Amino acid sequence: MIMAKFIIEHLDVLGKWILIEYKHSYEIAKREGVDLLICGLKLEGIPSTEKRFYEIFDPKNVIILDPQANEPLKTEDFDGIDAVIIGGILGDHPPRGRTKSLLSDRFPQSKKRNIGKLQFAIDGALYVAIQVMKGKKLEEIPTINGLKIISEFKGVEDEIILPFGYPLVNGKPLISEELIKYLIGNRPHRIKWGEDEYISYWQHV
Repeated sequence: MIMAKFIIEHLDVLGKWILIEYKHSYEIAKREGVDLLICGLKLEGIPSTEKRFYEIFDPKNVIILDPQANEPLKTEDFDGIDAVIIGGILGDHPPRGRTKSLLSDRFPQSKKRNIGKLQFAIDGALYVAIQVMKGKKLEEIPTINGLKIISEFKGVEDEIILPFGYPLVNGKPLISEELIKYLIGNRPHRIKWGEDEYISYWQHV
């Protein structure tokens, strides 16, 4: 199996939410046995560097993941490439195409690939790309379009909608426990997508 390094190129304001996604991405990379590097800033406890990816890799030998790319990512795309570049950008709804303007358009010599029509969170995009590298086809990776975090506060039901793509792992959306705690605190909650839901007490993948 061809093993490429995965790079998250930091391109956004560093806030709590994006830092949580970076930390979760590192946890996913460790679990999946791949190398991850955050480029563009130095973070404690996470492999990271203030250098940009193009200072480390030749741009013609990388794949940039871009939702607006014409071609879908395939396992054979990893042949001969050194790294996969994921934009360190918090998603907008509706999408504003910032990956294209901040990454793809700046490096015409790089390969550009999409991982489907959905706009994934950073950690979810990493997981999907790893599965493709390991031999899966995109259509074999279960995903959902959006989810709701439903909790109760002082007898009132509260609902947060996250309108992004999420891969399903063991039948559950791949989302950071720390992110949910950041959004709703320690309240018990339900995560709902489509007609499915599960009750969570911080037992996330």
